[in-house]
Amino acid sequence: MSDNVYKSCKTFLRKYPMTIAWRIKKHSNVVEEHLNEDEVVLYSFAGQKNSNFLQPFFTTVIVFTNKRMLLGRKRYLGRYDYASITPDMLNDFSIKANILYGMVEIDTVKEHFYIGCLDKRSLPAIEDALSKYMVNEKLKYMKKGTN
Repeated sequence: MSDNVYKSCKTFLRKYPMTIAWRIKKHSNVVEEHLNEDEVVLYSFAGQKNSNFLQPFFTTVIVFTNKRMLLGRKRYLGRYDYASITPDMLNDFSIKANILYGMVEIDTVKEHFYIGCLDKRSLPAIEDALSKYMVNEKLKYMKKGTN
């Protein structure tokens, strides 16, 4: 099993140390298990998957690949949460910041994902990566639909 997701998340956390995230290796393994052989990790980061800055207990790893967006969280006793979001399901996103931390809200056709407790300095990098990912993947998806 490759450690691309874990290495990418560790790089993110070293660059933005105020981000609150625990057990990154375990959460990364959840995503790694579901990666297809032809998928390439483009960007990944970790944060708390909830909309409340006061509950930093839901660490989740978010990964952008060349095919889809993946969210993984290892729970206890062999359980885990996993979500795969294809480009056609993405609507838009928003970035929010308070005094200490930042939050990304990803809007999909079915639900909203909130990733919080992010180092405020990481928000421009996440915004850039997410914008590029959404535009590129939507364009690829739309080109496939017209053929």
